Amino acid sequence: MNGIDISRYQKGINLSLVPCEFVIIKATQGTSYTSPTFYKQILSAIENGKKIGVYHYAAGGGYKAEADHFLNIVKEYLGKVILVLDWESDQNPEFKKRNHEYAIDWLKYVREKTGITPFIYMSKSVCRAYGWDNSFPLWCAQYKNKAITGYQKSPWTDAKSFGAWKAPLIFQYSSSGRLPNYNGNLDLDKAYISDWDRYCQPEEVTPTYLTIRRGSKGEAVKTAQTFLNTYGFNLKVDGIFGALTESATLEFQAKNNLIPDGIIGRKTWSALTR
Repeated sequence: MNGIDISRYQKGINLSLVPCEFVIIKATQGTSYTSPTFYKQILSAIENGKKIGVYHYAAGGGYKAEADHFLNIVKEYLGKVILVLDWESDQNPEFKKRNHEYAIDWLKYVREKTGITPFIYMSKSVCRAYGWDNSFPLWCAQYKNKAITGYQKSPWTDAKSFGAWKAPLIFQYSSSGRLPNYNGNLDLDKAYISDWDRYCQPEEVTPTYLTIRRGSKGEAVKTAQTFLNTYGFNLKVDGIFGALTESATLEFQAKNNLIPDGIIGRKTWSALTR
């Protein structure tokens, strides 16, 4: 999916005219700041049927106080948007002081409060620098240059790793993007997500520990098939655990250092949904 991220700097953007499948909106910063355009932008995104994310810019005011401020502002939209922590050095004294621990504390606190696993946004160099917790999905930024560009089918990135992650779920590849019906630069992003809504929901809504295997039928099988498809499989989501679902399960287990028995139990569910 192609998308953009916006803040007060894009206060005049018309999301009914600018082409984007998703939009990630700045909500808050620090312990008291709320973007003056947040409510207008998120209502516009909802009205225009966009997939939506909301982010908090870390500013070193205490991770609990920052998270509580963010959640208070976005609480009406929980379950409908992905949650993101924007982790950068500018205006953030904790960035160098505690390296990445402050960010991880914020992420864990938000997950404990909401049941939703938030994303972490950072530059590629930062995600390679520390021992991050890859149970939190990565939104990574890396630009080749500042040349003006539109959406790219295969955005450029160097060959080096993404640290603890195999790859990001969202990749920001330009801050000089130009799209129709907006006269200015935009951050351009590509999301490698087939089920955006999954990342908006509390983890407990998933029937995580219902053991299923070949011959099983029902909603739990549909959920497993949907999750397997996010890892590159192309299963029909029909709720029937047949030969193709079993084969995909075996391959997924082998790639994730699990016992390849074709049975989706506690450990396989945990790996599928992280």
